[in-house]
Amino acid sequence: MRRLHILILFAVFILTALVGVARPEKKHYSTAENIEKAEYIYLEAVSAYEENRIDDYYMLLRRAKQLNPDDPFINGNLAEITITMPTADSLMREDAYSAIANRFEVDPTVDHNSQTFNSVASYMGRHDDLIHIWETLDSLMPSRTDPALNLAYSLLARYSVSLDTADYNRSVAILNRLENAVGPTVPLMIRKMRAYMLRNDTTSIVRDLGRLAQSAPADVETSIFVGRIFEAINKPDSALFYFDRAGSIDPYDGAVNLARAEFFNHRGDSVAFDREVFLALQSQSIDFPEKMSLLTDYVSNLYTDSLQRPRIEQMFETMQEINPGEAELHGLYGAYKATVGEMDAAAEQFSYSLDLHPDNHGMWENLISVYSNLRRNNDIIATARKAVKLYPGDFLFYIMGAMALEAEGDAVEALAMLDSINVEGLRLDRVSSVYATRGDILYKLGKKEEAFNAYSSAIEYDAENYMAMNNCAYYMSLSNIDLDKAERYSAMATAAEPDNITYIDTYAWVFFKKKDYRKAKEIIDRALVVYGSFTQDSFVEKDDLSEDISSEIYDHAGDIYFMNGEHQLALDFWRKALTLDAGNSLLRKKVEHKTIFFE
Repeated sequence: MRRLHILILFAVFILTALVGVARPEKKHYSTAENIEKAEYIYLEAVSAYEENRIDDYYMLLRRAKQLNPDDPFINGNLAEITITMPTADSLMREDAYSAIANRFEVDPTVDHNSQTFNSVASYMGRHDDLIHIWETLDSLMPSRTDPALNLAYSLLARYSVSLDTADYNRSVAILNRLENAVGPTVPLMIRKMRAYMLRNDTTSIVRDLGRLAQSAPADVETSIFVGRIFEAINKPDSALFYFDRAGSIDPYDGAVNLARAEFFNHRGDSVAFDREVFLALQSQSIDFPEKMSLLTDYVSNLYTDSLQRPRIEQMFETMQEINPGEAELHGLYGAYKATVGEMDAAAEQFSYSLDLHPDNHGMWENLISVYSNLRRNNDIIATARKAVKLYPGDFLFYIMGAMALEAEGDAVEALAMLDSINVEGLRLDRVSSVYATRGDILYKLGKKEEAFNAYSSAIEYDAENYMAMNNCAYYMSLSNIDLDKAERYSAMATAAEPDNITYIDTYAWVFFKKKDYRKAKEIIDRALVVYGSFTQDSFVEKDDLSEDISSEIYDHAGDIYFMNGEHQLALDFWRKALTLDAGNSLLRKKVEHKTIFFE
C-alpha cells in the first residue's frame, strides 16, 4: 500500500469534544473491499490535512481505521494525534505509543517513522526504545553516520540515569569507530567530550583534543573549540595557547575575539576583555545580531558601576560608527541612558530608533515613558497621537495622551481622546484607570457630579485604585461634598501607601475641611517628616531639602498651623510655598497680611 507520511507531532489538532463523545468503535474484519475503501479514505484524509481541515483529517483517519484496523500506517498517523490530546488518558497514550512503535517496526527505513518514534520516545523518556531505534537503523544503514551518533548519544543518556558502565563503554566505542572511519572532527569530538566529562576523564579529554588539533592545524574553528574545552576543564594556559593560535591563523576573524573576550571575562581581566570586545564589534566577520548580543551582555554586566560608563559609552559610539542606521542599536542605547537616569538622551535615542523602525510597539511605549518621566507633556501628546494611528486599539497611548492633555490645560481635547478608548475587553484595572482619568478631566471642566460618578466607577472596577480614591477625596474636600466619604477614601489610600505624600496631604486637608484642625495638624506633620523637610521632634528646618517640594503642601501646612494657633510657623510655611509658586496671589496675600485667606 502506498503511504504519504505527514509529520504532525506534538500539536493538538482536534477539539477535545471529539474524543469525549466518541463511542466505542465497532470492529470490522479487513476484507479486500474494506482495505481498498480504507486506502481511499486515507488519501482523502491526507487531502484534508493539506487543506488544514484538521477535524476532517482526524475523522477520516478514524473511519479508515474502522475499515482496516490492522493497517500499521493508518494506526500510526491516528496515534500521532491521539497521543497529544489533552483528554487522552494514560491507557490511550500507551496504545498510541505502541501504534507508532509498530509502524516503525514495519518500515524503519522511512524517515518519518523513525523520527516520529524517536521524538515520542524522547518526550516520554523511553531510553531503551531510543537505543533500539538507532541500533536498528545503524544495522540497516551502516554507511550513514547519524544513526551511530544518535545511538552513542542514547546510550550515554541511559548511562547518565542508570550509571551502567556497559552503556558508557559502548557509547565511547561507537564514537571511536566513527573517528577511525572519518577522522577526528569537531562535531564528533563534541560527543566524546560530553562522554568524558560525565566521568571527569581529563586524561582522555587532553589526549583526544591533542589528536584533533594535530588533524587540523590551520583551522580556526578547531583551535577555538580546543581552547574552549581546555578552559572548561580549568587549563587556562592551554586554552589561551589555542585561542592565540586561532588568531594567528586569521587575525580578522571575529569569532577569535569573541572566544578570547569570554576567556578574559571569566578570568576577571577587564582590560583584555575590553580589547577583545572592541575588536569583535569592529569585525566584519560577525553578523550584527551577534554583535548586539555581545553588547547587550556587556552593558547588562557593567551598567550598575558608574566607573564603567565611559567604557560603555565608547562601546556604543564604536558600534554606531560601524553599524549606522540600526534601530535596535539606538533602542539599546536609549534603554541604557534611561537606566542611568539620562532621560533626555534616552528620548533622543528612542526617537532615532522609531525613525528607522516605526512599527516597534515597545519603543513607542519606551519613548512615552521617558517623556512622562521628564514631564514633557507636549512631547507625550505628539508621540501618543502618532502611536494611536499605528495602534488604534492600544489603551496606553490613549490614556497617556489624555493625561498629558489634561495636564496642559486642554481638558476638552483630553476628554475626547479618552472617550476614543474602547473599554470592551480591557482588563478591569485599565478600565478603572480610564474612569479615574475621566474623573480628573471632568472636574477640571467644572462637571463635578459627572466627575464623582466617574471616580465611583473607577473604584468599582478596581478596589485598589488608590489614586482614584485620593483624587476623589481631594476634590470632594475642595467642594465640601460628602466629607465623610472623602475621609473614608483618603484613609484607605494612606493605609495602602503610608509614605505617599500626596495621599497624606489629601487626608490632612479632608480633616481641615471638616474643621478637625488638631487631627489635620497631626497628619500634615507626617507628610512633612516623609518629605524630609523637618526633623520629627522639633520641626527644625533641614538644609538638604528635596528639590521636588510641593508648594501646595506647604500652603496647606500653613493654613493648618494657623488654625491651630501656631501663627509664626504658619507664616514660615506660606513663605516657603510662595518661593515655589511666586505667581500665587492668594499665597502672597497670606504672607503680606500674616493671616489666613480663603478663595
